[in-house]
Amino acid sequence: MKNYIKLLIPIILWNIIVLSCIKSDALDTPLLINCGLPKSTRSESPLDGRVWQSDDGPAFAPSNLDSVSTNVSENADDLPYKVGRVLWSDITYTFSITPGPIFIRLYFFPNVSSNNTPPHLFSTSLLANNYTLLHNFNPFLNSVQETKQYEFQLILENGENNLKLTFSPGRIINNNTRSTFGYINGIEIESIPEGLYINESNPNYLYAKYPVSEYSLDQNSTAFQTAYRLNVGGENVDRNDDNPGGMKRKWEADEDYVMGERGIKLQPDPGFNNLEINYTKKTPAYVAPKIVYGTRRSMGDNSPDINLGRNITWTFEVDPGFDYVVRLHLCELGANVTGILQRVMEVYIDGILVDPGLDIWAEAGGRYIPMYKDFVISLPPPAITNNASKVALFLALHPLPYLVTDISLSGLEILKLSDTTRNLAVPNPPYTGTDTTSLNQTPSHKSSIRKILFVIGGVISGLLLVSVLLLALFRRRLQYNKLFMSTKSSSKGQWLPASVQSQSSTATTKANSSRPSLPSDLCRRFSLSEIRVATCDFDEDLVVGTGGFGKVYKGCIDDGAISVAIKRLNSTSKQGEHEFLTEIEMLSRLRHVHLVSLIGYCEDQGEMILVYEYMPRGTLRDHLNYKDTKGKDENEVLSWKQRLMICIGSARGLDYLHAGAKQLIIHRDVKSTNILLDDKWTAKVSDFGLSKVGPASDTGVGHVSTVVKGSFGYLDPEYYKRGQLTEKSDVFSFGVVLFEVLCARPAINVSLPKEQVNLANWGRACYKKGTLYTIVDPNLSGQIAPECLRKFGEIADMCVRSHRDERPSMRDIVWSLEFALTLQQTAEKNTSNVSPMVKIPSNTTDVASEGDDGDGGLTNPYKENMTQSSGVGVDTGEFGSNTGSTATTNSTITNYNMDIKSGSVFSEILDPRAR
Repeated sequence: MKNYIKLLIPIILWNIIVLSCIKSDALDTPLLINCGLPKSTRSESPLDGRVWQSDDGPAFAPSNLDSVSTNVSENADDLPYKVGRVLWSDITYTFSITPGPIFIRLYFFPNVSSNNTPPHLFSTSLLANNYTLLHNFNPFLNSVQETKQYEFQLILENGENNLKLTFSPGRIINNNTRSTFGYINGIEIESIPEGLYINESNPNYLYAKYPVSEYSLDQNSTAFQTAYRLNVGGENVDRNDDNPGGMKRKWEADEDYVMGERGIKLQPDPGFNNLEINYTKKTPAYVAPKIVYGTRRSMGDNSPDINLGRNITWTFEVDPGFDYVVRLHLCELGANVTGILQRVMEVYIDGILVDPGLDIWAEAGGRYIPMYKDFVISLPPPAITNNASKVALFLALHPLPYLVTDISLSGLEILKLSDTTRNLAVPNPPYTGTDTTSLNQTPSHKSSIRKILFVIGGVISGLLLVSVLLLALFRRRLQYNKLFMSTKSSSKGQWLPASVQSQSSTATTKANSSRPSLPSDLCRRFSLSEIRVATCDFDEDLVVGTGGFGKVYKGCIDDGAISVAIKRLNSTSKQGEHEFLTEIEMLSRLRHVHLVSLIGYCEDQGEMILVYEYMPRGTLRDHLNYKDTKGKDENEVLSWKQRLMICIGSARGLDYLHAGAKQLIIHRDVKSTNILLDDKWTAKVSDFGLSKVGPASDTGVGHVSTVVKGSFGYLDPEYYKRGQLTEKSDVFSFGVVLFEVLCARPAINVSLPKEQVNLANWGRACYKKGTLYTIVDPNLSGQIAPECLRKFGEIADMCVRSHRDERPSMRDIVWSLEFALTLQQTAEKNTSNVSPMVKIPSNTTDVASEGDDGDGGLTNPYKENMTQSSGVGVDTGEFGSNTGSTATTNSTITNYNMDIKSGSVFSEILDPRAR
C-alpha cells in the first residue's frame, strides 16, 4: 500500500501542474490584499466569505514596508475596510502575473480619525507599471465614513510578467509644496477574459460624432477606469451574483440616473427564473450576467403618439478631458416583437445621433439573444468646460414609429480611457474643510507638542466657527427684513413700502387663483431667495443677454454644481404671464436633445423667472458676425460644416415639435437668436413663449386661427395676411434662418437697396438666377462644395415659398439637409473627381453682374441687374400679391412696418433679439 501511495503522489502532483497551466474561461481566484492586516495573516469577510491576506510578509511585499508605513485600525464593519496602511514614503508591490488583461480594484475607507491627521493631508499617487492611475488622490475629501471602490483595467503585454504597483504620498502645491500621507485599505487583482473590452476579432469601437465613424483602440497602450456599471431596469447586483466567470463585478440599479420620464422596469413573462438567455460566441456569458440581460427599462404600454413624444434619458457625472466607452447591453425580450423592423430606436450620446435605427432583433439574431454595442465619446478638457471638476454625459433613447413604438435597454457600462500619456488621474475636488495644522512628522512620532497644537487649533477654529455662524445669522436676519418688509421696484430700482408690497401681493394672489396650477411635478420650483443666491442678487455682471422678455443671467444652483441661464421678466415688457405660463407648460413636457431644457421656474413675490440649462456658446446669430454690428467680433466664426450641423440639429428639434411630440406644437418664433449652442456646438431650439398647440389630426382643420405674433423678417406671409397658423409657418421662418446662415446677414436690413432689404426674397432671387454664391458669407470662401451649395439653396428656396402647401415638412428638411452634408463630405473626400470648392467674392454688398452666368467668372461681379429679378419668375411679393414686382414687394414691406408700429401685430416682433 505504501509503495502504491508513493507512485500515486507524483502522478497527482503532475496533474495539478498540468491543470494549473490550462487556460479556460473560468477565472482564477482573485488576489485579495488587505493592507495593514497583521503580518502573514488571513481573514475572512463576514459578508461575502472572501479571504483577505496581509500585505506584510508575502513575496510581493516591499522589503522596506515597516520603515515607510504603518498600519491603522478603522471603525468599519467589513474587510478590507477594518484596517488600512498609512505611508510617508514610496512603497512598491511586485506581483508575478501571466500577461493578459486584469482588473485592479482599490478600496478606501475615508475615516478622518486616522492618526488624528486632518483629512486633506492624506493624498496618494499610484503608478501601475507605466500607467498613472491616481495622482495626489484623496479619498477623504468631503466623503467622511463612506467606503469607496475604484476599478481599473489594463493589459500586461507579452514579456511583461510583473505588475508593479507603486504607491506614493502625494504633494500639495498651494503657496508652498508640502508632503502628505498616502493611504490604502485594500487591493484586489483579478485576471479577466481576453476580449471582454478589447476584442481582437472586432477591435474597432464606434466614434460618437456625426456621422459616426470607427474608433481604433490600441490595447497595448490603453487602460480603463470603470465610471459606471448599471443594471438597467433591475436592482443592484452584488459581486456574488455576477456571472459564472467570477469577476465579482457590481452592477448598480439605474434608477438614480434616469432624468425626467422614467418609463417602467420590465422582466420577461413568465418570470425571470424561467428565462433562458442564449449567449453566443460574440456575446459570451462573462460579458454580463443573466440578471442584467433578463431585465430592461421600457417606456411602457402607451400609445405610439405618447411614446414618440418622449425620450428616456440617463445622465452621468464624469471627468472632463477624456474619451469614454459607452457600452449598451441589449436583449430583445418582448413577446410582441417577433422579427426585424418591429422595435427600432434612435440612440443619442451627448446629443449626437450615434445610431439612427437600432434594431436589437436584427443585430442580435432573435429574441433572448444578448448583444452589446460600444461607442466612444470625447469630452472637452476642463479649460473648455469652465474648469469644472465634473461634466454631464447624457444617453438618450428615442423610439421610432414601427410595430412596437418603444425603447429597450438592459445594461450600461461607462469606461474612462487613459489619455495619450497613459494617464487616468484627475485633480481632487476642492476641500471644504479648514487647514488646522502643518504636518512635519511621520505618524509614528506623536509628540505632545503636536497634540497641543491640535488642541489650540481646534479651539481657535471653534471660536472662528461660532463667530462666522453668528455673523451669518445676523446677515440673514437683515436679508429677511429686507426681502419681506419691502420689495424692489423693477421700473426704477427703488424699494417700495411694505404697504405697497402687500397690495401687489394681493393682486398677484388673485391673479394666480384664476389661472391653472403650474406643473411643479414636471420641473423644479425655485424660491426667489434661491434665485437671488444663484445670480448674486441679480448682479449686472452676470447678464449674458437681453430680450423682449427681460434680462438673462448666468447663474449657479445646487451649491455651484450646475450652471444655468435665468431669464427674468422685465415689468416694462409687453410680454407677461401668458408667455411665462406657455413656456413652462410646453417645455416641462418636452425632452429632446435639440430643445433647450427647462429646469424650473420662480413666481415668488410677483416675479416671473425661468431657469434653463446653460448654453455657453450663446445664440446662432452671435457666431454669424453680421456687419451690422449685431454680431460679436470676439465670437468664433462658424465653418460651413459647423453651420450645416447646426441647421440639421435645429431642424430635428422642430421636427420633434411637429411630428414627435404627443400633439403638434408650432413654435411661432423660429429665428437665429432662438437657436442656442452648447459647448459642443449642438444646436437647441429655445423660447417657447409664443408657441401654440396645433389642431388635432381628427378635426379636419389644418390651421389655428390666432393673433399674429412672431418676429419681423421671419413671419410667414400667409399667416400674416390671414391669421392662420400652421406648422408650415415654422418652415418659412426656418428657411429665413437657412439664408441667414448662408449669407451672414439679418433677415431685414433697411440700409440696403430696396430689392435686398428682405433676405428671403433676395435669397430666392439669387438662387433662381444661379448667382446665390455671390451673396454667401465671404468667410465661407473655399469651404462649400458646389453640389452642397445648390442643394442647400434649393432647401431654403422651398422653405420660403409664399404658399404653405408648396413648402416641405420639417422631416423632409432634415433628410434634405443630411443629404447636403453627405454631398459636402463626399466632395471633400474626392476632391480630384469633382469641381473645386466655391470661391466667394470678397464684396457682397451689391448685386451680381448682368453678364454673369452663375459659374464664378466675374469681371465686375456687382451690378444693378438684380433689380430685374421679376423677369426670372421669382415670387418677390412676399407679403402682397404674386405679381413679381419689386415695387409691390417694398410697398408691402412698408405697409407691414406701419402695421407693426401701429400696434396691430405683437409689439415685440420688431426686435430680432431672443426674448
